Amino acid sequence: MDQRAPLGVILTGGRATRLRPLSEEMPKSLIPLLNRPLIAYAVDLLAAAGLREIVVVVGPDDDRTGPAAVAAAPPGVEVSVAVQREPKGSGDALTSAGDRLAGRHVIVLAVDTILRGDLRPHIEAFVASSMDAWFVLHETDRPREMGIVVLEGDRVVHLDEKPAEPRSNLALVGVWMVAPRVVQEMRAHPLVSPRGEVELSGTLQVMHAAGRPMGGSVFAGDWLDAGTLPALIATQGALLAAPEHGGRATLVAPDATVEECTLGPNVVVGAGAALRRVTLSHALVVAGAHLEGVQASHVIVMGDGQVVSA
Repeated sequence: MDQRAPLGVILTGGRATRLRPLSEEMPKSLIPLLNRPLIAYAVDLLAAAGLREIVVVVGPDDDRTGPAAVAAAPPGVEVSVAVQREPKGSGDALTSAGDRLAGRHVIVLAVDTILRGDLRPHIEAFVASSMDAWFVLHETDRPREMGIVVLEGDRVVHLDEKPAEPRSNLALVGVWMVAPRVVQEMRAHPLVSPRGEVELSGTLQVMHAAGRPMGGSVFAGDWLDAGTLPALIATQGALLAAPEHGGRATLVAPDATVEECTLGPNVVVGAGAALRRVTLSHALVVAGAHLEGVQASHVIVMGDGQVVSA
């Protein structure tokens, strides 16, 4: 691969506590969205933006995400796996990619960030700039819960994590872009937080406060979230209703069994599941689940048949 080309890095670790009990059955990256794992959406987004080399960072006990990411890669895109040995934060996860980072502009993506639209112009603007970092932003109605940026043109003039008094409603969407010199500094001199972690957003916030130039641009497409159970169900519904999916109300895997059921709106049934005399709406039925005689809404049906409120 051309060492001057930007490198994509997908972060898949973290405890995913807000996705329990789904995240107790599978890594966060394999949680299904329209019967595809989240990692497939992340690979698609970076590949569509023109990146031809992607590193997927996994935890030490995750031997399933890597193969799923490789299987999701389109022709011409090379996917490799790096292991973060301990859960020491997103910045440490990034530097776990090792020498593959050397001399590269790096595009970092959180695996539970779902963007509908084109990321390529943002990457091109960053690479063409002299900025140390670049943030992809979207308007939010919950600025106190997110990293918030104030822009003047394309320059970041203020960056704050979960501010008590937000100065704007432009939030970080889970895409961070960092220049080679910043990556080198993070590898050589990681900034450890009081919690003992190296956080990417925190490191960049400290650098920005020290006067390092950083830029940002507003994402024109849809910013969807899959980081909590309610958000996962809402995002599922938004994607089901999208024109590329036919504006449908349900999606049932070809090998699933559905007998005497009323499904929809917003129901996805996974591979090998079996439903009998079930009425569901706004629901995700995990692959292999068996359920009979239940009426429910806004739920996750787990692989063992347990029905969990979402």
